[in-house]
Amino acid sequence: MSREKKYTADIRYSYSTDYGKTFSSPITVNDDDLLTGHSFNEMLIDQKDQVSIVWLDGRLKKAKSKGQGSAIYLARFNNGEKPTLTANQMIVNGTCVCCRLAIDQNARGNLAILWRHIYGDNIREFSLTTLNEQSMPYQVSFDHWKINGCPHQGGALAIDANNRYHLTWYNQGDKGKGVFYAFSDNQGKTLSTPMAIGEQAAQAAHPHLSEHNGVVDIVWTQFTGAQHELWQQRSIDNGKTFSRAKVIATADKGADRPFILQYKNKSYVSWQRFQQGHWLSQL
Repeated sequence: MSREKKYTADIRYSYSTDYGKTFSSPITVNDDDLLTGHSFNEMLIDQKDQVSIVWLDGRLKKAKSKGQGSAIYLARFNNGEKPTLTANQMIVNGTCVCCRLAIDQNARGNLAILWRHIYGDNIREFSLTTLNEQSMPYQVSFDHWKINGCPHQGGALAIDANNRYHLTWYNQGDKGKGVFYAFSDNQGKTLSTPMAIGEQAAQAAHPHLSEHNGVVDIVWTQFTGAQHELWQQRSIDNGKTFSRAKVIATADKGADRPFILQYKNKSYVSWQRFQQGHWLSQL
């Protein structure tokens, strides 16, 4: 079957054991063999070398129907000469179709997923679930953003060693506009009072965060009308209070969304700037 059709794709996986010099033969992760959407995949590899991949999947959509959104699917396997791929597992249906997912492993070794869900009549709010620990997802944002379309604005999730879930998200609802941060000590059942991040008037958007040893870093973008700016705000008391926000980089020709990554107990921000190149810096 031809694999070319607009808005369709397969999730493919390959790995390297020599720092990217060579890669294993790619395998297709989605097992439906359908010409439909499989996209916005996220991957996590745990300490036991188990690979978890989640993605937005269109296999459940009915022809000519509207407003159904996508579904989140999960596949797992271990690296090796012949990776053993588990059957695809549907986690939830009715998600926003183009808002990226966020995943992390909690203190008990279970995978948590944060995504934008479609509630009722196109109310698009964030939901959170922890696999093996709850039967139904928790709604974690209540900004009442009614929009007949996908905002292309996912959230971010980081879970600390004490099982505190740190979350950040973006909404433009009747009850909340802008970027927000909150934490939960019961896996999303209840949250701390959401804290506004950045300046709504400057189009604060695309937040990402990380946590390490009680230090929480949040980054996001803003626009001055002439430049895109990368902003940072830090907490050194596990999300209770935050330092004053500051600009850490600028882009003159536009930029992609930022991401925080960790390496050897240090946090780095990655930001692609158009015509200026990739910017990587320690926070």
